[in-house]
Amino acid sequence: MLLSNLSKVISVKKTYNFNKNKYFSAITSNSKLTNNKTLFVYDKNKSVKKVYLDEALKNKTPAIISNKYINNLKITQFVVSNINFETYSLLNKLHNFPFKTIAVTGTNGKTSVVWYISKILNSLKYNNTTVGTLGHFKNGKKINDINLTTPAYEELFKYGCSKKREKNIYIFEASSHALEQNRLRNYPINIAALTNISKDHLDYHKTFSNYKKSKIKLFTNHLENKGFAIINSRLKNLSELKKKLIKKDVQLKYFGNKSFKLLKIKDVVYLNINDKKYKLENIKVKTNIEFENLECAITCCLALNISQNKIIKVLSKVTNPAGRLETIDYKKKNSKIIIDYAHTPDALKKILIAYKIKKIKPAILFGCGGDRDKSKRKSMALIANKYAGKIYITDDNPRNENPSKIRKNILKYCSRAIEISDRKKAIKVAIKELRMNEILIVAGKGHEKFQVLKNKTIKFDDFTVVKQSLD
Repeated sequence: MLLSNLSKVISVKKTYNFNKNKYFSAITSNSKLTNNKTLFVYDKNKSVKKVYLDEALKNKTPAIISNKYINNLKITQFVVSNINFETYSLLNKLHNFPFKTIAVTGTNGKTSVVWYISKILNSLKYNNTTVGTLGHFKNGKKINDINLTTPAYEELFKYGCSKKREKNIYIFEASSHALEQNRLRNYPINIAALTNISKDHLDYHKTFSNYKKSKIKLFTNHLENKGFAIINSRLKNLSELKKKLIKKDVQLKYFGNKSFKLLKIKDVVYLNINDKKYKLENIKVKTNIEFENLECAITCCLALNISQNKIIKVLSKVTNPAGRLETIDYKKKNSKIIIDYAHTPDALKKILIAYKIKKIKPAILFGCGGDRDKSKRKSMALIANKYAGKIYITDDNPRNENPSKIRKNILKYCSRAIEISDRKKAIKVAIKELRMNEILIVAGKGHEKFQVLKNKTIKFDDFTVVKQSLD
């Protein structure tokens, strides 16, 4: 679109330094994503730092859309009154809405649920796009990485757009930060899913109550009337949410209760739907953690009006995403090494319980991130102390904190643990000390390919280090 056509789409109060022949194809409020074809949206109400404006100019953005005149700006500037409304109007012109939109929130499991939904849809030949921690995917093929679990509003629009004839289904993770910051704004959500809620991100939200409220906003503020709310029936104290959703004329669907549940009987997995059991052949997910996530994914697919028989036929093709219960066999010792993103107390507890075989507790290797919720450290230490066999405390992403202090915070409540600061060395020692038939869980980083130490980001991949340590 030419800048000369912009005033035909949005209501512009005043234009400065007008260059009508400049062309653009996208808009963004994230200065890192600007280029010579992307307009920068500058909202005075969000206290945007000057460094971001400078970055947009350095990236040769063709123009700025703002709700405040910016002095000494040499490029084209469009000043508008209602920046949210005008941004929406412009995005609506540049991009098509998907056929259906699914947003998944929760403390743990978001990435796996989004992945599972996509796997089911790919097997049934439904066009789908996913956005989340693992990046931006189209029909299961990775397009690019993204900076945030839930991207900025304009990127959310861009990734979800498609040709209307494709009937594309858009699935994305909705983080508590994004919901609290209203990054979704008025983006239409047809199906909203809640995996679980436990303590996390209290460094940002301050209290568990605030954190929980941010998650619930997906349903109260963003889910369309007559949409579908997919809720884990294992969750407690959601009666107030249920009342609000009923008032919104939202259709409530539950998973994990007697009428819809995955269960294992003598190593055979069944899906129980309305008292009818379906035997699932060659199913690759085996633990209760995976069952909960798959229940959520199946329920979302049912809300898309896909028949349960079609869904059941393709469940054998569902696999885990990278860094989520990723299993490496160590044949020499007939043991397994599990790589997982578990970085919350609830996730750590669930994975340790899931991999206890008979009376043998799994070994665990983990650390805690710096500049993040410090209250998790005690909880995770106590959980490891109770549910794990051998425990190895190492560095996660220390960021700007002293890594030694982080480890001491954990060891204070888990004194029997072995402390090895270097993560690579810790993994090698843990594997060397594995006994026959024992399981080792390497937790906290999952799919991540880096480690953050102060102002340095170094290459580091748990999966690669484990594989190298087995040679």
